[in-house]
Amino acid sequence: MSTRYRKKPLAQFEQGTRIYAPSGGETRYRIVATDPGTGRRFSTKATGEAAARAKAHEIERRLAGATPVHAITDERSRTVRVLADRYVSDHLPNLSLRYRERQEYLLESWILPVVGDRPLTAWTPAESMAVLASVRNAGRSAALVQDVGATMRALVTHARRLRWLGPQSDDPMWMVSYSKRASVQGAGAVYVPRTALPTDDQCDALFLAMVANGEPTWALAMRLKHRTGVRWGELTALQADDVSFDRRTVRVARAVEQGRRSAPTIKGTKNHMTRTTIFPRSLSGDLRAHVDAVTAENGPTGLLFPGRRGGLMRRSTFQQIWIKAADAAGWPMTAPLTRSAGYGDGARGWRWTGSAKWSPHDLRHVAACWMLFDLRLDVAVVAAKLGHHDPAFTMSVYVAPRGDADEAAMAATEDW
Repeated sequence: MSTRYRKKPLAQFEQGTRIYAPSGGETRYRIVATDPGTGRRFSTKATGEAAARAKAHEIERRLAGATPVHAITDERSRTVRVLADRYVSDHLPNLSLRYRERQEYLLESWILPVVGDRPLTAWTPAESMAVLASVRNAGRSAALVQDVGATMRALVTHARRLRWLGPQSDDPMWMVSYSKRASVQGAGAVYVPRTALPTDDQCDALFLAMVANGEPTWALAMRLKHRTGVRWGELTALQADDVSFDRRTVRVARAVEQGRRSAPTIKGTKNHMTRTTIFPRSLSGDLRAHVDAVTAENGPTGLLFPGRRGGLMRRSTFQQIWIKAADAAGWPMTAPLTRSAGYGDGARGWRWTGSAKWSPHDLRHVAACWMLFDLRLDVAVVAAKLGHHDPAFTMSVYVAPRGDADEAAMAATEDW
C-alpha cells in the first residue's frame, strides 16, 4: 500500500474489507480486501464515499459466499492438522532451512499430538494450555515452552489470514501465557548468568582434552570461539583471509546452514550483515601458524576449520569430538558417554553418544561475558561484535544486578 494510505481506514467490515479516504492529491476512495484463497490483498477505487461503500458491500458479499481454492467445505473436517499443513506450505518456504525444520519439529512433536485432530473451530484455550503443559511435564526448558506457544499463536494468525477463523471466532490462544519470565529482579527473561557457564579453567581443560584426543585444529577452533563469540555456522565458514593479525580481528561474512536431511551449504549470516569481532594477543601465535598453513595449502579462501574430507564440517560430526573432550576434561555430563560400533576399524570405528552440561554455543556466552565484564567494553560494542540486532537484547541476555543492588546504589549516593 502506498504511503498516502497508511492511516486509519474510514470504514472496516466483517470480512476485513476496508475503505480509505482520499489524500495526497488523490480524489478517489480506495477499497482494500484480502483474497481468502491466496491470502493476497487486492484493491479497487471509487469516486465518492457512497460508491465506495457500495463497492465494499459487494466485495463483502462475494467474500462471505466465496469458496477458496484450498478451502474445505465441511468445517468439521478442517482440523488443526490441516491448518498446520497450510501454514507449512504457505509461510515456511521463504524462511531459512533451520527455522523450517524447527517449526516442523514443534508441530509434529508437541502441538499436533495433542490438538491435531481437533476441528479448528472447536480448538479451545484449555487445549492450548494442555499442549504447553505436556512440554513442561516432559521437563523441557522454558525456552521450548515459549517456542511452542509462539508457533500455536502463528497458527491462529494464519487461520485468520485464511478466513478459517473469522473476527467473531473464539481465540484458541486467549489468555494463554507462554512467554519466559525473569527469575531475577532487574534481569531479562532470557538472562544467562555468568555463574551458569563454564569457567576459563574448565574451558582450558576442554581444549587440552581435544589436543590429547588428536584434535588440535578443533581445540584451536574452540579457543577462537571462546573469545570471538562467533556462532557455530559462522566458525565453520571462516576462511584464511577473514583473519587480520594487524588489528586482531576476524571478519564474519558468511555462515554454514545445515538441515537434518540435507548437506551443509554456505549462506549469509543470521542478520545478513558482515561484521568483525576480536581475539586476544595470546591466541595470535597459534592462530597465525594455522592460517599460514591453510593459505599455503588451499589459498586465502581456504576453510580454516573444514571437515575430515576438506568440505564443510557437520555439526553431528563435531559433536563426537565435543562430548569425548568434555568427558575427558571432567565436565558434568547430563548423559553418560557411551560408544557403539560405527564404521571402519579401530578407534575411528566407534560412534560416541552422550551429552555434556554445556554445548559449543555456551562458549559464545562465555565470550560475551569476557567482553562485557573483563574487557569492560560498551554494551553497544559487544552487541556489534556478537552480531546482535539490538544492544538491548545483549543487555537482556547478559546484564543483571550483581551483589546487593540496594547497597551499591546507596554507596553511589554518598557524595551527593
